[in-house]
Amino acid sequence: MSNSQPNYDLHLTARGYLIDFLVTNTAPSVNQNELREVLLFLNNLITFDEMNLIKEDVGEI
Repeated sequence: MSNSQPNYDLHLTARGYLIDFLVTNTAPSVNQNELREVLLFLNNLITFDEMNLIKEDVGEI
């Protein structure tokens, strides 16, 4: 795969890591609400990047 072609699976992989991180951080010292807020923010960044890639692909057609 060349650098000019986006890797759409990367977004799914990143989301998988976010879910794994949420599930494995169950220690009582972890602020679960804060962790969820951070992971939601990161998920929104991933979604924004994904939408931009789709817009770029549609614009090239």
